This record gives sequence, C-alpha cells and structure tokens, in this order.
Amino acid sequence: MGFSDITALHVAIRQRTGLATFYANGLAGMGDKETTSFSKERLVAVLSGDATGELPRDPDDPYVRAFQGGKATAPLVGGCLTLLLQTMGTPWEFDPEGCILFFEDYHAPPWTVDAMLTQLDHAGKLAQVAGVVVGEMEKCDWPESWPHWPRMKPIEDVLEQRLGPLGVPVLYRLPLGHGKHLAALPLGVIATLDADERQLTIDEPALRNDP
Repeated sequence: MGFSDITALHVAIRQRTGLATFYANGLAGMGDKETTSFSKERLVAVLSGDATGELPRDPDDPYVRAFQGGKATAPLVGGCLTLLLQTMGTPWEFDPEGCILFFEDYHAPPWTVDAMLTQLDHAGKLAQVAGVVVGEMEKCDWPESWPHWPRMKPIEDVLEQRLGPLGVPVLYRLPLGHGKHLAALPLGVIATLDADERQLTIDEPALRNDP
C-alpha cells in the first residue's frame, strides 16, 4: 500500500505473485494533516473490503475527460509514469499487455511526458493495452514562473496527441496521484473502463476472505 515511489513494488509484486496491491496513501500519509477526509475514508473503505464499484471522482472538481471513447474490461496495472519507465530493461520491467494501463505523475513538464510516452510507444508498451486511465498530472503544466515558450503544448494536449490514436478507451483526471484527493485504487484486479460514461469501475475484490 502506497503510491508514487513504490510503483516498482506494485509492478514486481503483481508480476511475481499475482497479488493485488493498493495505490493509495501509505500509513504515514494517513496521519498527515494535509490528507483529506475523502482520501482517508476511501482508503478505510477499500481496506474494509469495499473496493468494488465505480471509482469516485474528485469531490471538489468532478470534471473527467475522455480522449477516446469505448469500453474495456481487463486487469488494472500501472503507477507513477516516471517510475514505470525506470523498470524498463530490468527483470521487473512492467507488462501492460492486455491490461488497462493507469499512470499519473508529478512535476513532469509537458515535454518530459511527451518523451516518456513516445518511449513507451516505441518500446511497444502501448500497442497492446486494453485502455488507459490517466490520473492527476500534478504540476505538470507550464508554470507562470518559467520562461514562456509560445509553442509549448499544455499537458492535456500532449496526452491527447499521444494516447488518442491508440484506438482504445482513454480517460483523464480521476483523483489518482499527487493532487489534493487520492481515491485508493486496487491494482492487479479486473476493472471496467467506460470512457463514454467517464467511469472506471473495479469489478473484482482485491481482498480474499478465506473460510
């Protein structure tokens, strides 16, 4: 259980054991004064076995955009985009084939995200995905404090250009990542991405209740 820096652990645990993990606040994060009640209540619910159903939207800003419509049901994998790339060429290289790929990132400017997605495309990692869910790309747009390059694309345009042509459902801006709210997300379970309805639904329980 955790997010961002432990992406490599999420990847390795799934690929070596098949067990589900949780992309969520860690235990230390649960005690942080800046962690919202939305994030805390969502995590407690998920750890209590209530992980299935539609992933909730940001309570402050429910806007969600589809770059490409459609519907797909498949295992849900992923994590922080930068950390996913760092598994490339290692024994723990992530494998999104036939899966719904989820990613988010923090402080990655548009040209860096463009380069990372181009690398994944050329490496064949995007060719066989069933769908893509992009969480929050926090502080990834061009800040006012940086020099103004008039030809620089905003992060949303980069995502649309790189992901739209894949021909699979693509959803953007669910509360997953480094934003104010984090909706705990089980990874390694079956989920349904319905971009037409702007929904990500967890279909399979992440926890097992043995008799």
